[in-house]
Amino acid sequence: MTQASSGCIHCLKQLEIVMKILFFGTYLDNRDVLTAFFKSKLAVADETSDPEEALDLVRFYDYDAVVLRIADSRPNEVDLIRRLRIGGLRCPIIAVAHALAEPTRLRVLEAGIDDLIVSAMSQDEIFLRVQNQVRRSRGFQSPSLVIGTVEINMNAKKIFTAGTEVSLTKKEYQIVEILALRKGCVLSKEAILDHLYGGLDEPNPKIIDVFICKIRKKLAALGAGELIETNWGRGYMVAEKRAMPTPAIERAGIEGSAGHRPGSGALLRVGT
Repeated sequence: MTQASSGCIHCLKQLEIVMKILFFGTYLDNRDVLTAFFKSKLAVADETSDPEEALDLVRFYDYDAVVLRIADSRPNEVDLIRRLRIGGLRCPIIAVAHALAEPTRLRVLEAGIDDLIVSAMSQDEIFLRVQNQVRRSRGFQSPSLVIGTVEINMNAKKIFTAGTEVSLTKKEYQIVEILALRKGCVLSKEAILDHLYGGLDEPNPKIIDVFICKIRKKLAALGAGELIETNWGRGYMVAEKRAMPTPAIERAGIEGSAGHRPGSGALLRVGT
C-alpha cells in the first residue's frame, strides 16, 4: 500500500471520521502504515495478530468495523472471519491485501466478509470504503446523515439544519456524528470519551455534559434543539422524531366543519 499522493483531492484531506476500528493480522510489509493512517483521521484503533485476543476484544468493545490484513500464505485470517460471524459480530468486516489469488479471494468471500480490498491505490481509498461500510451498517445510504431537519455531511464534516450551517467545534461535531451513527442507541459518557480519545489522556466524563449543553444551545438557536436526548443515569442518544398521527376526534371535527363530504350530514357530539 502507498501513501496518498500529494495530488490527492482536497476534500479527502479533510476527512476526519470518528470510528473505532479493530485491525487484525501482521503487517503486510514495511510500507503498511494503514493503522497509523486511520489514526491520523482521528479514528480510534486497536490492533492484534492473536485470533483469541481479537475474539475477546470484539466481545468487550463496540467496534465500528474490523479490518483484517489478508495474504495467501496466512489462512488463519479466513478462519477468524468465520469465528467472528459465528460469535454474532454485526459490524462490517473488511479484508485488505496487496495481492490475492482467486482461491483465497473466494474463501474470504464465502467466510462472510463485507468488503475485500485488493491492491488499493491509496490509503484514502481504503479509509473511504471502510467509512462507507460503517455508514451503511448504521442504516444510512447517503454520505449525509439526515435526521429530522438536521443534515450531517460526513465528507464536509459539517452540520446543517433547515439549510443553515450549525457552527460547531471539531469535538462538538464528532459527538453529534457518533450519536447519529448510533441513532436509537444510548451512549454513556465513558463510551463517547472512548470514541473521542481512545483511552489516551481522557478528561473527566463530565466534560461530555458541557459539550452536549453547548451543542444543544447552538441547535436550539436554529430550531433543532431536541436532536440529542438525555437518558438519565445512562447517557445520551439521537432519536428520530416522527410526526404524531392526528387523533381520530380531531380528524372528525376537521372533516365535519369543512363540509366537503356530501351526504355525511353528521356532527360529532361530545359529552351528550
